[in-house]
Amino acid sequence: MNLLFKRTLKPMLKQHLDDIPKLRQRMGASDQAIPKPIANTEFSRIVVEGRQVDRVQHESASPDKVCLYFHGGGYVLPGSQGHAALASELSKQVGMTVYLLDYRLGPEEPFPMAVDDAFAAYRWLLGEGLTPDQIIIGGDSAGGGLAVATLLNIKHHGLAQPAAAMLLSPWVDLSLSGSSVKVNEDRDVMLSEGVLASWAKAYLQEHDPMAPLASPIFADLSGLAPMLVHVGSTEILRSDAEDLVDRVIEQGGSAVLKVWENLPHVFQVLGSRLPEAKASIALLADYCRQQLRTPT
Repeated sequence: MNLLFKRTLKPMLKQHLDDIPKLRQRMGASDQAIPKPIANTEFSRIVVEGRQVDRVQHESASPDKVCLYFHGGGYVLPGSQGHAALASELSKQVGMTVYLLDYRLGPEEPFPMAVDDAFAAYRWLLGEGLTPDQIIIGGDSAGGGLAVATLLNIKHHGLAQPAAAMLLSPWVDLSLSGSSVKVNEDRDVMLSEGVLASWAKAYLQEHDPMAPLASPIFADLSGLAPMLVHVGSTEILRSDAEDLVDRVIEQGGSAVLKVWENLPHVFQVLGSRLPEAKASIALLADYCRQQLRTPT
């Protein structure tokens, strides 16, 4: 799988650095290779605060335990459809309903619009009668960074934190100052520094890449929900995950890191095709079950 990505996906991402519409078209075609959702899962599309949301619920899932999940894609690529299999598996294993948010993307709708959409979705869940301890915030890559930004926004607005956060290879430093950006440049089979720099520029426009809601690694990370972070050892975003966990712990929070050896970026979306993906999803699901509780 690593060899396939290195020969096909990584060159394609580099090829379309300055042509995001073309990249979206190419990536949309490749989504057809993503595993299909598991059986007995219901999908429904709703609109929340003007944004499309896919509601994913396995027949065994409870509507009172939910995950608000933000897809990756460098803040420029759509991705909820490619996460349907992952969402359905989490729904089944945890017994929770998963909401996949299609937040606004750069360069057409740049920062902080995605952050606004994510926070609005959380407030909508609360308005639907859910309590914070019934909610998991999740995300991968850019969506992982957006998840942490949402936790910060929740804190800034004086709201209660959700039960927990699960983050897959989170991109929390858009300034690309992490050590692994250069150390793993050649080892990462998918991403490269040039690609991330291009996406960050498209998303941020003229905003500071070190702004806390753009790059949460530079924020005050105290008082956030506990989090579980998974990342691959050869990713250029490995240091983002490591630094995030270190800083959360240093500031009195709870964070757990799992580094997977020689696995590609957000390998969990490959589901049944990789035994490591199955194992990672099982650990994520177990963590969510432990953190979620229904108020009495």
